Order: sequence, then structure tokens, then C-alpha cells
Amino acid sequence: MTTQRRVRRLFLGSVSIAMCFSVSSPAAATEHDPGVWAIFSTGDTITGDGTATRWQYAFDAQARYFDIGSGINQWLARPAIGYKLTDNVNAWVGYARLRARNAAGQTADENRYWQQVDWRAGQWRDGQVTMRVRLEQRDVEVGDDVGVVLRFMARYVRPLTGGSNRSLVVGIEPFVDLRDTDWGGDSGLGQNRIYVGLSQPVSDRLTLEYGYMNQYIWRDGRENQVNHLAILNFKVKF
Repeated sequence: MTTQRRVRRLFLGSVSIAMCFSVSSPAAATEHDPGVWAIFSTGDTITGDGTATRWQYAFDAQARYFDIGSGINQWLARPAIGYKLTDNVNAWVGYARLRARNAAGQTADENRYWQQVDWRAGQWRDGQVTMRVRLEQRDVEVGDDVGVVLRFMARYVRPLTGGSNRSLVVGIEPFVDLRDTDWGGDSGLGQNRIYVGLSQPVSDRLTLEYGYMNQYIWRDGRENQVNHLAILNFKVKF
């Protein structure tokens, strides 16, 4: 079997598994809301004495607005340090600070500690397939328990034809809660994100990525939530 066929089977298999997760729960009433996420992200290889090392850094900051006009929003800052294990595999550790506000104006702060491995799986149909596994530990101030979440993401980026400098971006990412908490409900599938967008270089240092994300959230004891999100990501290299 060729490498391209292996990558195709792995990518399609990953997407199929994620979609099965998405429909594994019984049908339930859902609440639909629009939203906007604005993201600033950066990252690069760390150099020493002018020479590239295996170490890397990454940082992103996000402003998330849900159910426009309701006052429901989130702010997040997330630094990370990574190490290149091979040319295609990187290991990361990071921290995220998140503040969330509900419709009543109440805020809650959250600390997230996370570990991640990402893999450039290979080329398929002139595009790049990447995969990521992240384990998060969530410490939310409104409860005593620490939540543990496993996230798996598959992503496909393919340059558009016809002389365009834009690329098609497709991704899917299910979240699985690995333990019950006193603030977040039962363990099991927590949410799934499906993303379709475009990536376009603006300059040597700035790439703009924009698109649509469907965020499906399973909620215990009430209607499930579907957020229809406009995503705008400014990717900067310093």
C-alpha cells in the first residue's frame, strides 16, 4: 500500500470515527445560536546562537462571543512550549487561562494545563493531513473537581487551483470528558467541532484564516447547544 493511500485511509477513518461520536447520543432538542471568535496566534522555532533548535514556542489569544447581544462570552490566553521529536512529530506542554461570562454577567475563571502530540501524517490529493491528540486538565473556580478532557483533531489543508494563493482548510475535533465533575456534568462526549475555511497569506509575516465552525455541545439535563461560529484567525510570525 502506498504512503498516500495509507494517509487517505487514516484521515478518512479518523473523520468517520469522529462523526460516529457526533451521532452516538440519542436525538435531543437543541438550541442554536450564532457567534464570532476572533483569534491571534503566533509560533516559531526557537534559535540559539543563530541556529535553529528542536524547541518551539506557540501562543494564541482568543475573544469568543456567543449568542450575539446576550453578553455570553469567553476570553482565553494560551502559551505553549514544544519539542520536535522527528521531522513530522512534535510534543507540547502548555497552559491556558480562560474567563467566561454568562448572560447574567457573572464571570468564572479557569486554569487549563495540557499536553499534546501532533503529527504531520502526509500528503493526500495535493493537500497536507495533520493530526493532534491533546489531554487537558481543567480547574474551574466554581467547583472543586479537576476535569480531564481528551481532544482529537484531524485537519486537512489543500491549496486552491487557478493561480489563487488561498488554501482550503477542513477540520474535525471531538472532545471526550474522562471523569465526572461537580461543575461540568457526566463523563463522555462533551462536544464536537467541525470547521471549514480558507487560509490566505497577506504578507510574509501575516496569514489570515477565516471560516465557519459548527460547535455541537452535549449538555446534561437540558437542551444540547449548537453554536454557528464565524472564525477569524490572524496568524503572525515575528
